[in-house]
Parts: sequence; C-alpha cells; structure tokens
Amino acid sequence: MCGLLVLALAAAGAVVYFGPFDEGASDGEPVQTRPEVYRTVDTGRMNEVLASRETDNRPLNESELFERHNAEISSQDIDFILRDSDLTEACESAVWGQQIADVLASAGCSQAARATYVSDDYFGVTAVFNLADTEGSRDLAAAMADPEDETQAAAARGFVLPPSGEAPFDRLGQGYSAADAIVSGHYLVVVWVQPTDSESVEERVSLAGPLVALANVRDPLYRRMVTLDEGTTDTGGTGTGEDAATDGTGLGQ
Repeated sequence: MCGLLVLALAAAGAVVYFGPFDEGASDGEPVQTRPEVYRTVDTGRMNEVLASRETDNRPLNESELFERHNAEISSQDIDFILRDSDLTEACESAVWGQQIADVLASAGCSQAARATYVSDDYFGVTAVFNLADTEGSRDLAAAMADPEDETQAAAARGFVLPPSGEAPFDRLGQGYSAADAIVSGHYLVVVWVQPTDSESVEERVSLAGPLVALANVRDPLYRRMVTLDEGTTDTGGTGTGEDAATDGTGLGQ
C-alpha cells in the first residue's frame, strides 16, 4: 500500500491519495476498493434550486438516469458507453463500509443509482444518491473522505460499490484511479475513473479529462434544476456535453 499524500488544491478542495484496498471479486461480484485520489466539489446554483427533496420531490427513474444523453456520454474527446446500471431504494446496498451506510441513513437517502461506463482508454463508475437536503449531501461526501486520524485505515470508511465486478471492473482499484464527489443540491454524484491499461496505483496520470466527461451524468439533475428554476418543461438538453461542468463546480479545471 502506498503512503498517504495530501495535496491542497486552491480551486477544488483537498485531494487525498490512498493505497489500494481490494477485497477481490469472484464470479462478477463487485470489488470493495477505493480510488487513489478523492476530491469533493461543491456546486453553486444547483445547491440553491435543488436544496431539498421537499421542493424536488419527484423520485429518480431509470429512464432519465440511464437513457437519453446518459446512454452514451461524449465529452473531452472521450466516448463513454453505459454498460451496467442499477437503481434501488436500498441505499446501503450501493456502498461498502458501515460508516458510510450510517451516514446514508442519517442523511435520509431514498434512492441510489449506479452505473458502469466503458471507453477506449478508460472505464468508470457513477453513483447518484438522493438525500434529504444539501447538508446530507455534504455529510456523505465527507464520510467518503480519508479519516482525519492517520492511524485509522482509510479503507475503514468504505466507498461506492460498483454495480458489477465483471471485467474490466474486476481490476478497479488495482490501477491508478480517481473520483470526484460532486455536491449537487440534495443529490451527491460520485464519478470514478481508471485508465484501461493502468496496472499499478503508482502510475500517476492526469484523470481530469475523463472525470469532467463522466460528470455529464448529472444531465438529468440539470434538467430538474431548469424546470424548478424557470418553471419550464423538461428541455431534454440542458447540461449536456461540454456545458455540464460550467455551473461553478470547477470540474473543468
């Protein structure tokens, strides 16, 4: 396991590097592992408009999450294709680690949506947690970060559990990977990517491009924001492509 390094980023919060913690998958079971780099990002307008489930009370559905623009996400010259998906009300089944499961319960998680994506050079995991309010979203993002006590194993916190452990996701965490937890109002969106050819956690590369690209999975949340903010009907195109990371998140940096 590589040593713990902490880098301060002025625009996007702390980045924490972890060593791998891989339970090992068999017969397609998802692996229990963490990214080498974890970053939390707080959005602007979306946090105001989608601040709570009281105002945005329509449940997420599979059609809006996994179809339309999210079936194939093309951005940053990368084409991510949806492979596996899962939407459940049993939020605890979407994570591993008791501390995170406890925060999901206290944050009022009502739905967890996960998907796997593949491209020529990267594979990735996304998760959308439907929580009671923005505070709960921030609490969950913090729970997924490295413990402040360095004597406590980082793996004790747990992380998102991919919906599938089929190849190449059986190698998740064995190579160098990075994740962004994006506070998007009462939703927490996690995007997690790894280069297809990475075989070591020490093979540090920039994953800013694929993280920004996969963050377009938030497109359905942008459509909800537009509907609530402007009183319009679903436009079906808001926040797609390069525009999905331009609401002050810093994801394009």
